[in-house]
Amino acid sequence: MKIAIIQPNFFPFKAYYDLAKRVDRFIFLDDTPYNTKSWVNKTLFRLSSKDYYFRVPMEYDNNSTTITKDLETKNDKWKNKFLKIIKIQYGNTPNFKFLYPILNEIINIPTDVFAHISAYSVFRLSHSIFESKANFTFSSLNYQNIKMPHYDKILYICKKENASTFYTFSKSRGSFDERKFFENNIGVSFFTSYSNHYSVLDELMTSDSYKEILKKECNLLQDETK
Repeated sequence: MKIAIIQPNFFPFKAYYDLAKRVDRFIFLDDTPYNTKSWVNKTLFRLSSKDYYFRVPMEYDNNSTTITKDLETKNDKWKNKFLKIIKIQYGNTPNFKFLYPILNEIINIPTDVFAHISAYSVFRLSHSIFESKANFTFSSLNYQNIKMPHYDKILYICKKENASTFYTFSKSRGSFDERKFFENNIGVSFFTSYSNHYSVLDELMTSDSYKEILKKECNLLQDETK
């Protein structure tokens, strides 16, 4: 079984979705400490030809450890700001009218846990747009009480899940001891992507290749809400 274990990211770059399409099981690592460098609550847009990092403000104490799954937003004002930026940047793109309702649905799922919104931004698009067949779940459901260094915990999960191959991004090469995986008969595949680092929304909004499937998904969503 091919497996990926990674923190939930908020509308991440397309490579994240490409990785999800290559595995059988995708585990959102949501029971590890949050830090401000995390992509759990931020994404990157190309706004007016410049890089713009959209960050959702979180409620957390800088002087104590906050676990990713416990992150909550300060308020809901970020939602209007997010949608406003989407309208300004992509309002005239070919797929805006089809993708916008889907984005509105994603950010408004009924939850107080922001990691769930981030995970849903991956799950929703992976299954409906990119046709991933992966089984998605959270590490906190089965491995919350496993207190180990980051990659030791990932190895532990791989073993428990009977993984044959652990998939991760090529930028992770050299950041952990691959031999530990090999010694447990688990291969390591470093996924290399040639997509840019902007949010996947940039490509979905502008590429004609997604138009028909986005139109279909938009119509299905509108039928459900009637």
